[in-house]
Amino acid sequence: MSVLFPKVNKMPEWDYRPIYYDPEKEKREKRRQQLHNKDGQDNKTNGETKDNDYQPALHRGSFREARKNTATGARRTSKLAFWITLLLLLLFCFYFLF
Repeated sequence: MSVLFPKVNKMPEWDYRPIYYDPEKEKREKRRQQLHNKDGQDNKTNGETKDNDYQPALHRGSFREARKNTATGARRTSKLAFWITLLLLLLFCFYFLF
């Protein structure tokens, strides 16, 4: 029966909070950076960027977003398998009834 209706496990919930995270400190540092920039402009000069314009590929919440995308794909695959199995079962029943 597991071949026809594969079980899709739910992804585990992660409730990770960094130990040393201080939102007020981050706000202060961000404001300090803005004040140190000339006239509040970005660090771009003549189309060039400085080293502190680096944006990492990973950001806060990126793992959560990735988990949502994979869970949605698994759910879609599970539903598709269900409907195909149901259709085959109905065709099988109609074949032997008529």
